[in-house]
Parts: sequence; structure tokens; C-alpha cells
Amino acid sequence: MRQDVLRRGFVEWRSVVAGDIPKSATEEVTVERKLFAKGVIGLIPLAGNLSVLVEPRYPASVTHMVNVCEWPTLALDVLRHYAEAPGVAEEWMLDRLVADFLNSMRALLSQGLMREYRQRLAATSAPKGRILMGPTIQKQASRGINYRVNISYFEKTETTAPNQALLAAVQWSLEWLDGRLASILEKGTLKYLRACREEAIRHLHALRFIESDPERHFMSDPFVQGLRDMPESRSEYSRALRLAVALLERRGFTLESSQGALGLSTLLLSTDDLFEEYVRRRLRQYIAGFEVLDGNDLNPTRTLFETAEVPANVQVVETLKAGPNRVQPDILIEAGEQTHLVADVKYQAVRNGHADRHAIEQVVTYAERLRCAEAMTIHPCLENQQPGLVLSGRLGTVRIWQYRVSLVNDPDAGMRDMAKAIEALCRLEKSTE
Repeated sequence: MRQDVLRRGFVEWRSVVAGDIPKSATEEVTVERKLFAKGVIGLIPLAGNLSVLVEPRYPASVTHMVNVCEWPTLALDVLRHYAEAPGVAEEWMLDRLVADFLNSMRALLSQGLMREYRQRLAATSAPKGRILMGPTIQKQASRGINYRVNISYFEKTETTAPNQALLAAVQWSLEWLDGRLASILEKGTLKYLRACREEAIRHLHALRFIESDPERHFMSDPFVQGLRDMPESRSEYSRALRLAVALLERRGFTLESSQGALGLSTLLLSTDDLFEEYVRRRLRQYIAGFEVLDGNDLNPTRTLFETAEVPANVQVVETLKAGPNRVQPDILIEAGEQTHLVADVKYQAVRNGHADRHAIEQVVTYAERLRCAEAMTIHPCLENQQPGLVLSGRLGTVRIWQYRVSLVNDPDAGMRDMAKAIEALCRLEKSTE
């Protein structure tokens, strides 16, 4: 298996008992080793030509969530085809298209540029090709010019419609990368973009003998439009031209479809982190009068333990400090210094009424520490479930809720409904202070 796939934890092997466990203690059972995906979706390469397509566990508009969050995708060096999407491409899509287009140009140039013969007509004193007797008599001899003839010859040229499309896409990519470099501050991203820019300059040098077409007449060429197959010796043109046209026309693509015309590096997504960020961003946008905080990135941090005094006549070995134990709920809804709701986002559907016991215990602990009376877990909704707010009950002074949000068709509408329900809970809590 590929080392990077195992090292990054995209998959894991688990031991699973095959069939029912026998009642007899001496009877043997078969234990199988099964491969499971861990928190990512996309085409995962396993070994050689073997890859597995991991799809979302629950119905979801993944592309929409990535667009909202501008979420990073992890690209692996395995080709996957994506379907084009209507509308203008998002910024992250253009980043991905530029990177893969430049990569496809590298493979194309290793095969060599496609050239074709073009007929040229000229009047010259150093003839080559075929002498055109009629035009020579009419235009030269009739005027007393006996040192020049009209000729026709064929010349091999790189200025073809497919090559002009590639040149225009490389030039556009270079402009795009210059703009991105001016707006990015993160060092790792800057290093990557500079490497892409250097590659674009190398490709531009390789295409230096091609005449540009500012009017873009090449866009109507059958090769460029994919209506005519490329020669076998120039097979890399097909992918590069698709990506070039997508860049020049700002075409986007969808992550849901497993079939399409755009050949890109397989893009993997962390569904757990993406769902959490999507919920957080939409709540910030849709909830009014309250602050929506990321509990994983609180400044200053809030410790789990408070200082406690040792009771009289009680012997202790050591009184520990608060230490690195922190309160880290995914979402905090606050107004002023008061926490009105604590929520954890779980990319796990609720199948048997209550949420997972560990998830409940975790969010209740956070709520108790922050002196908050409302604790909630947020989950994707199954196809046969009714989305909305569900009350599990009370644990001490804390009410325990769960919200099941639908992520298909119009996920933003489901997020608005959730924001209304959470805002109503917080205002209820605020009015009882």
C-alpha cells in the first residue's frame, strides 16, 4: 500500500469477527481484516493501479460547503475526472485548475508540441517549393521583372489553434498567480505558488514561437472544443486543452460527480472538519445579537479545572494546577461575558434517538464548566429523518439538545432554520438571567 496514504491516516485496517460469535468457548471464529476510510472523501489510491472512491456517509452538497468555507483540498498524484458545474468557478477551484493545468503542460511538452504544415505564398528571387507559372507571368514577367517568381511551399509551424489555446491559458495562469502572490501571507502557500509561477514561466518559454491570438478565434477549433480526437502521439493534449478551456472560460467543477471531462488530481476532503467549519460560518452569518465563537481557538484560553481548596482533615498527595486542560467546544454562543449555549458538531448521524453517550458527556462537561444551561450536539440528517431540534432531557442544571440539519438540495435553508432555533434558545436563556 502507498506509504503516504497510511501515514496520513486516510485509511486503517480493523479486525472484524466474521459471522456470529459461537456460544462454545472452545469453538474457533474467523477474524477478518477490513479496510476502512477515516474521515476523508474522494478517490484514495491504495496500491499500483488500485484506488477506492470514498463517498460521503450522509447526503450532502459537498461542493457548496467547500465554496462557503473556502476549505482546502488535499491533492494526490492520481488522476480523477470531475464534471463541470454551471456558473463561474470559485477561487479555490481556479487555484486547483491552474496547478493541474501546469502539471498537464509538463507531460504535454515531454511528448512534444503538435505542429502542422501551412501553405505559404511568396514572391522571391530565391525560389523553393513549387513555382506558380500563372501568377509569375501575370505579376512579374508582364511588368518586366525577370529576377523574381511567385512560389508556393508548405512550412511546418507551431502556431496552431490548440497551441494558441495553451499559450493563452499559460499567460492567464501567470497573471492569476501574480495576483495570488500579492494577497497570500502564509509561508507554505507562498512557497507553493512561487513554484507554480516558475513552472508557468518555463512553459511560456517553451511556447515562445507560437503567435498569440488576442481575439481567441482558437476557441472554435474542433480540437480545442474536444470534438475531434488528438493523434495518439499527442494524447496529453486532450487533458491539457480541457483544463485550458476551463481556465479561459472560468468554468467550475463539482466534487459530487465521479464522472466528467476535467482530469484533475484526486481531491480529498476532511468531512468532519468541513462540516464543523460550515456550521460555524453559517451560524455567524445568520444569528443576530450574539457572538459565535470557535471554542478550539479561544483567546484567552479557558481551563477545564478551577482552583479548589483542600478540605480540613483531608490528606492529599498533591494539589494539581489547572495545567494544559482546556475547554474546547466547537461552538460557543455568547453575549458579553455570558455563555448562552455550548455546541459540538459531530459528522455522525443520530440513529437511535439520543446522540452518542461520549458526545453528550463531553458537551455537558463544557456547559457545566462555563455555567451554561443549554448544551447541544449538531448532526447531519439522514434521508428518512425529520430535520430540526430534538430535546434529549436534562442532566442536573443543563438541558441537552441535538439538532439534525439537512445538507442536501438547499443546505443554507437548513442552516437558517437551525440559526433561528438556536437564537430562540439563547434569547430564552438571556431573559431568565
